[in-house]
Amino acid sequence: MRAPTLLALLGVLLIVGPATAQDGDLDGLMLLPRDVGEIRDASSQSFQIYRIPISYPIWSLEDKPWGLRITLPVSLGTYELEAATDIGDVVESIQSVAVVPGVEFLVAVGERWLLKPFAEVGVGDDSRTGETHLLYAAGIRARGEYEARPFELMVGAAFKYRNGGSVDAVENWYSTVESGVDAQLPLGFSVGSRAARGGGYAILRHFSNLEFELVTEGPFDVSWNYEVGLSFSMEPALQVWKIKLPWIGLGYRFGDHTRGIRLNLAFPF
Repeated sequence: MRAPTLLALLGVLLIVGPATAQDGDLDGLMLLPRDVGEIRDASSQSFQIYRIPISYPIWSLEDKPWGLRITLPVSLGTYELEAATDIGDVVESIQSVAVVPGVEFLVAVGERWLLKPFAEVGVGDDSRTGETHLLYAAGIRARGEYEARPFELMVGAAFKYRNGGSVDAVENWYSTVESGVDAQLPLGFSVGSRAARGGGYAILRHFSNLEFELVTEGPFDVSWNYEVGLSFSMEPALQVWKIKLPWIGLGYRFGDHTRGIRLNLAFPF
């Protein structure tokens, strides 16, 4: 995708909706409103289209031992937030758009593994107060590919360190550790010249140093999140509006105070 197209899309997305949180697993809880009293307990149900993989290559791994690309991940979400407060129960529906541009290095480790150190910075607008805040994240992702015929395996791991963006409920920096695996096999048909593969995946996430400022009575532990689902891919990769979608996953997320459906448009490692 060309740079002018990336800039135009970024401008449109920043106009059509607020960029709120930047961690799809926690967006609903991070949007806990300030004006409902002291929150004793809360939960979030969601449907998300997570991290649409828009990027612009600067240096390709095909030409060098390492690569570099500009990323523009876009996430869309709709949430139903339930909170028990000192003035009664609150149920609220929230929509969000998250756009957090970044830079990602690509470092090949052997023939099977790819390391991806990254940093992301974005601007968020609070839809309730009109406040503007910066979103930061940095970390490293790793992805390995293996064959265990008839399956093809992708294994991933990641460490992320990010701020809560001074949103309603979270103000401190926190970290996320993730690991996941995807197994696919040939489906026996093609779409045009693209051979189809399908299978299933599972991802485990752990959050640490995560504090929800508005929750006054504990325990309110948000430490673990799980995701299981079905995956689909084509070779060569499916392309929509010049955006390559090498892997598509539809999964169910569940864990501490969160549950929902997520549509992934790239293996999230």
